This record gives sequence, C-alpha cells and structure tokens, in this order.
Amino acid sequence: MSAQPNEQNATAIKLNLKLIRRWPTRPPLLQTPKASTRTRRSPSSLHLSFYSELQGLDITPGHERTTPATLDDALGLKQPATEIERCFSCHATASKTGNEFNPSHAMAGVTCESCHGPGATHIAAVNSQHGTGDMANPAFLPPVDAVDFCGACHRTWQDVVGSGLTGVGVFNVRFAPYRLENSKCWQKTQSSLLTCVACHEPHKPLVHDLASYDSRCLQCHALSAHAAKRVANKRRACPVSTKDCVTCHMPKVRPPNLHSDFTDHWIRIVKRGAPYPD
Repeated sequence: MSAQPNEQNATAIKLNLKLIRRWPTRPPLLQTPKASTRTRRSPSSLHLSFYSELQGLDITPGHERTTPATLDDALGLKQPATEIERCFSCHATASKTGNEFNPSHAMAGVTCESCHGPGATHIAAVNSQHGTGDMANPAFLPPVDAVDFCGACHRTWQDVVGSGLTGVGVFNVRFAPYRLENSKCWQKTQSSLLTCVACHEPHKPLVHDLASYDSRCLQCHALSAHAAKRVANKRRACPVSTKDCVTCHMPKVRPPNLHSDFTDHWIRIVKRGAPYPD
C-alpha cells in the first residue's frame, strides 16, 4: 500500500484546507464568543488529521473521503459535547476543573495526572516532607480493572461492543484492550501477567524491538515441550519457534487509509489465510 494519498484524496484535502482557511477568525470552538451575532456551530471532530508517516494531512478516520460541499462539511463531523469532552480527556490533561469541562486549562498530551489524578496534595506533601499525600496508583488495580483503566482511552470490550464497532473488520485493531480481552488466554486466566502494563512500561516510550517481548510470553509459556512438563503451571511451548513470539501470534495489521501498522492484541495461533477475527 502506498504511503501517499491518491490523487482524488489529495484534491479533497486541498479543497478542505482552502475552505477551512476561508472560515472567519473566531474564538476557540468550544468557547462562547464575547460578542458576536454569528450562530455558534456545534463542536466537531476535524475532517483532517496529521499522520506522522505522511508528515502531512489526510482524512480523519470515520469521515467520508469525498469533497465537502460546504464549510460546515469541511470542518468535520458534528459531535455531541460529551464526545468532545472525551476527546480532551484522553488527548490532553486536566481539561476539567471541579468536574466542569474547561479546555482552556488543559495541558497538551498525557501527563502524570492523566493516570494518577490531581497532584497538588502530592506535591505539597513531598515539599513539606510529610509523606507523599493521596495519589491514585493504577498499578494496584485487579487485572480486569487494570485493562479497563487503560481501555478508558484505548477502548474496552464493552466500549467496542456497545458502540457497534464489531463486524467492521480490521478497523477495530486499534482498540487493544478489546482485542486482548477476546484472547483465549485472557478469558481463561484474567491474569496480571496479561494486563497492558505487564508488557508496556507506561512511564517510558513504546518499545519497538519485538524480540524484547519474548520474556513476557515466557512468563506463561514454556520454552520447550520438556520444560512444559517439568515446570508447574507452564503453558505448552510453541512448536514452531522459540523467539519473536509476537510476530506470529500478534501480527501487525494495517487498516486502509490510517497510514500506520497496529499490533493485533487478540493473541492466538494465526493460520495462513484465516479471516480476521472480529
């Protein structure tokens, strides 16, 4: 698949940009203008998104790949305010003040408080040398709650099923907790050895060296059939290989037009030519 948008898509993108640039200067989308006779538009998810692989713009997932007919269409899909709040809650930090949505106070990206909650009491306690104060620590959550905690942004099984995002093919590969919870090994054990943080260190960048995950697999699976019989509670060994487990059992999937490869967290024996499980 080419990494570049085709000619028709490129034309649509150029027209989107042209229309958006013509939109009159105004206050941020979710803030009420101080004095204006213009009708306030409903909040939207933007029609265009930046893709790092392209180092440029292309159509946002969920939007039609067609030339917009109006300025409103060029801006994107109208969304309920609750959905916009959810966007901010995952892609920014501290977008709420006292349970009130206040994007003007938001900090870009995921920071400590995204997972650990407000840190003022923690900082005050540390500075005064009186302990560490109250601070949420998701590391102590039970396995099911731990996966659902990450799924608050990455989509839980309930989110995907409840939103009708099953049966859509490879597009739901993006929702790692949902895919993980469909795995037989998760359904049988719901073990702490299978939670998101069992493989991913949340305080460090994502590790792209696939071989580095072998040690996580071998916490449950034996390295050989002999070891499986000898060591208690070890799952059977893979008969094909002793390394690079995820390259076979968690293959990369590339949804159309998303310009990125996603690791499928539905852990399984992937058979050549088998349909994508959904």
